[in-house]
Amino acid sequence: MMSEPKRLHPAAAILTFFKQLKDGLFPFVVLFFVNDYKLYFFIGLAVVLSVMVIFSIISWTKYTYRFEENELRIEYGLFVKKKKYIPVERIQSINESAGIVQQLFGLVKLQLETAGGGIEAEAVLTAVTRKEARRINEALAERKKEAGTEAEMENPVEERGSIYKIGMKELLVAASTSSGIGVVLSAAFAFISQFDELIPFDKLINRVSFLTDASITVYAIIVFLAFLIAWVLSIIGVCLKFANFTVVKKDEDLIISRGLFEKHQLTIPLERIQAVKISENPIREKLGYATVHLLSAGGSLSNQNMSAVLFPLIKKAKIAEMLKEFAPDYTMEEQLTPLSKRAKRGYLLIYTIPFVILSCIIGYFFEPWGYLAFLTIPAALAAGLAAFRSGGWNIRGDQLTLVSRTVVKTTYLAKRKRIQVLECKQSYFQKRLELASMQASTTSGFGGTHFHVKGVDLRDAGEMFEWYSYEKSARKDAVL
Repeated sequence: MMSEPKRLHPAAAILTFFKQLKDGLFPFVVLFFVNDYKLYFFIGLAVVLSVMVIFSIISWTKYTYRFEENELRIEYGLFVKKKKYIPVERIQSINESAGIVQQLFGLVKLQLETAGGGIEAEAVLTAVTRKEARRINEALAERKKEAGTEAEMENPVEERGSIYKIGMKELLVAASTSSGIGVVLSAAFAFISQFDELIPFDKLINRVSFLTDASITVYAIIVFLAFLIAWVLSIIGVCLKFANFTVVKKDEDLIISRGLFEKHQLTIPLERIQAVKISENPIREKLGYATVHLLSAGGSLSNQNMSAVLFPLIKKAKIAEMLKEFAPDYTMEEQLTPLSKRAKRGYLLIYTIPFVILSCIIGYFFEPWGYLAFLTIPAALAAGLAAFRSGGWNIRGDQLTLVSRTVVKTTYLAKRKRIQVLECKQSYFQKRLELASMQASTTSGFGGTHFHVKGVDLRDAGEMFEWYSYEKSARKDAVL
């Protein structure tokens, strides 16, 4: 029985120090480059680092946790004593990870997520031994049984069930076809904007001044090389993130682990799954692949996206079979009720009008090369047509399937009891055409998750509402 207050492993002090260093070192870097009195800089830096070390050690000594009266009780605080009591029945999942520091000491980091979630995890134990992590899981399971709950959170070492592990081929295809290039480019721009005062732009411009007389071909090659480098970096990033990706189904839990240098592990009880999301970007769709996500109750905003990936890349033809094995409550529906043909014109206009306006502006100010922007209009028309053709819905038993597309085709599978709100919305133009937009909302992460489909026939919208009505459903079940 875990009732005595316990401290984290001493490595937690090191992690606290590094976190402070990361958050507070930037001003000193700026001062180092702009200040001529570098001796004062080093003296000040030494003083600040010493204070950080002392603060980290004291913070470690003040942080304790224990289980008492079916609660996880955490006490911490340097100057002000803070207490956090979390009922064990509210703990929905445990995210286990191990960064470089944790791996050096054979430790793990535990993030305990509660229903509804928040910006951060409800409780974080930054450094505990693997033995202690097992003991915490066992204590949680024991107290959940005492509280009358069904969820069990045990360490996934013994009695494993179904196992899925991503293959090297799937990992490389996932990395090559991901949208990580956008993340790399945005990170590069963010870095430049943060450190623009430290980067000697004048010297760089002087060194590349010869490019002012270069041809368009040279500029095209430079842009191509920049995108190629970003693409390669994104491939490396995705490979590192999803290396050793494994899903284990044990009893009524899914244990998802991934990572090479920084290892993550997440336990999701099947009963906490709120919906299943299937994503297909245009490249993966052509290749017959998709990504499957789980939307579950509980989880912090910072963790809900990557830790909820069930299958990073899987053949679409195998999704139904794999869902039956790992998430048996959900089925992949192939037959959809398509959108009303009256919605087709709306899709084409929504996708095309912004490009027409933008092309006119570019053509006017950058004549004559700006007129090339009008070449994007056929692509916009094709995208609008693809969005219209992809949209649809299906109801089978207690499951609602909604399919929509912006650029990525997204399929949502949700159970009736998991849908918190089902809304029907109509714009002025939709009213005239007897169309509607349907939106279903579930509890997942911070603020919930909303999924929708636009251009549904008004009679189909009524059918969805009739299905969603619990009173009607109860009467039908009673008759059957």
